[in-house]
Amino acid sequence: MVEIIHQYKKDWTMFFLASLLDKQDEDWRLHVYIDEVHWKDREVRWMLDNFKRIQIYESHWALDDTAKQMCHLKNWWSDKTPGLGKRLIFANGNRIFNGKVIGNNLPPENFFKKNLSFLSWKKVFNEHPTYKKYYKILQNPIKPDNPKEFDPFFVIINYNMLKNMTDAELFFKQNPVTAHIDDKIADAGNTTLMQRLMTYSWNSMPVYMNGKNDFLIENDAIGLKDLVNYNVMMRKSYTINLQHKWLVQDYNKLSTGMQLAFPWDMYTSLIDKIPLQFRNHELNEKLLIKGNKQKQVLEKILKVGYRLGKI
Repeated sequence: MVEIIHQYKKDWTMFFLASLLDKQDEDWRLHVYIDEVHWKDREVRWMLDNFKRIQIYESHWALDDTAKQMCHLKNWWSDKTPGLGKRLIFANGNRIFNGKVIGNNLPPENFFKKNLSFLSWKKVFNEHPTYKKYYKILQNPIKPDNPKEFDPFFVIINYNMLKNMTDAELFFKQNPVTAHIDDKIADAGNTTLMQRLMTYSWNSMPVYMNGKNDFLIENDAIGLKDLVNYNVMMRKSYTINLQHKWLVQDYNKLSTGMQLAFPWDMYTSLIDKIPLQFRNHELNEKLLIKGNKQKQVLEKILKVGYRLGKI
């Protein structure tokens, strides 16, 4: 069984859940953490009624979701039978799944071998022969040994290895005040976690596993043709996660790169799957406007590019 772990976010978790609703014939289980501020009995009941395999936990933190979730899960499930499946997917942020959860994109259990984790680079073009140089030009160089270069919002963990490690090996800069689980969770941080994961056997994910916005896209640093290709790449990604500030921004206030590269309609296509009482209509309208404007612009670009032999 594959375990999917997610931190509840107002409005966006409904898109996340909508992307998984029709995929329940696969062997996965959902773990949702909801902080006390956003805990609503009506929404919790809807989740329990509509997902066959789901665990819901009340959380008491506002930052470092992945590290704190991992610390809690590791301790909570340590004495449970049966326990967790081998593959843990920490899928945080405004994330949606695209296509099957278990399929050609997700490595099978035997692919993990001795790897504890699979990590995703924040800089999407870090191996591109030309664009990787642009990060340095724009004063944001690639630092491959820096744990902040990896995205803590999407991590795949080998639970068979995780369960045999101590909490101190993964989560803490210094020992917690006490050995109580609340103190352990309070001291668990994403930067420390990523740093520790890099000291054990790990591998990097392909770009398509974690579709996201990139520094070069935000700063209009790549050409028009590659913006279109970026849009296509995201549509084929296993998951995508766009930041809240870009999702809620008006179309004409975004950079050209973000207007064209981000597939807004992948979010809007999920609106009808969200119960009416849980929809944010103002937010949905903004997404629909962005999706429609992008479609109009891309159609014109493709027609002109085709005539000129550029696309």
